[in-house]
Amino acid sequence: MAIRISKSKYLNGLQCPKLLWTQFNQRDLIPEPGAGQMHIFNTGHEIGDLAKLLYPDGIEVPMNYEDLAATDHETAVLLNCPSADRVPIFEASVLIDNRYCRVDVLVPVPDETGEEPNRWDLVEVKSSTRVRDVNINDVAFQYDALTRAGIVLRTLSLMHVNTGYVRGEEFDVKQFFHLEDITDRVHNVLEYVPRTVNKMLNVITGPDPDTPIGKRCTSPYTCPLISQCWSVLPDNNVTDLYFSGGRAFGYLDEGLFSIADVPDERLTHQQKIQKKAIIANAPHTNAKQLHNWLGELAYPVYHLDFETMNPALPPFPGVRPYQRIPFQFSLHIQDSPGDEPRHVAFLAREASDPRAALVEALHAIGDEGSILAWAMGFEKGVLNDMAELFPAEAEWLAGLTERMVDLMVPFRSFWYHHPDQKGSCSLKAVLPAITNLSYSELEIADGNHASRAYAEVVYGQADEKTKQAVLDQLLAYCELDTFAMVEILRALQTV
Repeated sequence: MAIRISKSKYLNGLQCPKLLWTQFNQRDLIPEPGAGQMHIFNTGHEIGDLAKLLYPDGIEVPMNYEDLAATDHETAVLLNCPSADRVPIFEASVLIDNRYCRVDVLVPVPDETGEEPNRWDLVEVKSSTRVRDVNINDVAFQYDALTRAGIVLRTLSLMHVNTGYVRGEEFDVKQFFHLEDITDRVHNVLEYVPRTVNKMLNVITGPDPDTPIGKRCTSPYTCPLISQCWSVLPDNNVTDLYFSGGRAFGYLDEGLFSIADVPDERLTHQQKIQKKAIIANAPHTNAKQLHNWLGELAYPVYHLDFETMNPALPPFPGVRPYQRIPFQFSLHIQDSPGDEPRHVAFLAREASDPRAALVEALHAIGDEGSILAWAMGFEKGVLNDMAELFPAEAEWLAGLTERMVDLMVPFRSFWYHHPDQKGSCSLKAVLPAITNLSYSELEIADGNHASRAYAEVVYGQADEKTKQAVLDQLLAYCELDTFAMVEILRALQTV
């Protein structure tokens, strides 16, 4: 069977030889994409379809998975038609020299002199908001394949989302995109493509490569093999070190696998505390600092959490691509230390701008008392956005941000650290470590899932039963976020 390296496999090979080898030799070991990854794919397809609207005369080459040569032939017919009949081509396909690629858009270059016939501009479409190095390598592979097939390319461009675009009453697809010329950047790496492809062919036909764990596991994308490759690491291994950066991989190269094995002189203050807690199998506490911090809280205490969506396509006038739009909050209110909290919730249920109603509902927060959030920069950002949008509420919303206190501080400062946190200060790591609560029983258990699920049932085509079920799940998830803070605060007060 012939080996065909597609542009996605080429990028996989640049990231990790083992991933490339596995795709050709043990494909069944690669898990199917999860819901989050599928959402990214679907967004990319949606934006790719939008880009085609900018070329109304374009023709798409249909994909024939059973016969790539036929798809290549159909492309060649369009590429070599008379100049007067040339039109933009979507998904132009080239199969040559172990390479296969489909190009988002090929745009014919008018031949005004009669001396340079049949030239094309290549346009790669991405749902991202800027040009990344991985995009340059992607287009370089395409250029290499197309020029081998005799296709003459003039310019190479990346069409990405323009975050400066603000939607008016009608969506403007032309303003939504930004076209950036990357010809020079691509030409700077072209010489590496042929020998890189040859190396990849040797990898594919050789033994399973012994590729060490490293930064490649998460850059430029999270590798689908990470759970398998990392499963050999022991519990409390060095990749769990708090803010380890790339140093953890250096420890692995030295044969230092467990945090307990790393000498203290090579650890930061926080990492030493983490190591101490692991060895003692008991939480580390700094009661004095904790009590000082707790003593500064002003009651009533408001535990606040927002959920937002960040749609690529602005759904309302005045909204930018990927702008965060809050659609839900949960608020637990404690009048004095140890009190059972009262709960207030808001969740927009219709496909209209939810922000005015959300701000109105926020007035459940009284004029005095601390407002607790976890990693409060996010909540502050939402409040600042609302202050900009609603000038009449700006002073009141600014007052809320001034009263905010970050419940992550005691954990980020390591005044309290439990070994079960695995070096993480996230709410989902801290909660099960110091209480008997967790997110494991919830249908929706993280913010990204919440955002996707909300958009699907409120702005999609979900039936009423499905919509109501998901909205109930969203209410349960957001409520746990703030009740978790209530329980964590109680745990800290007992130290």
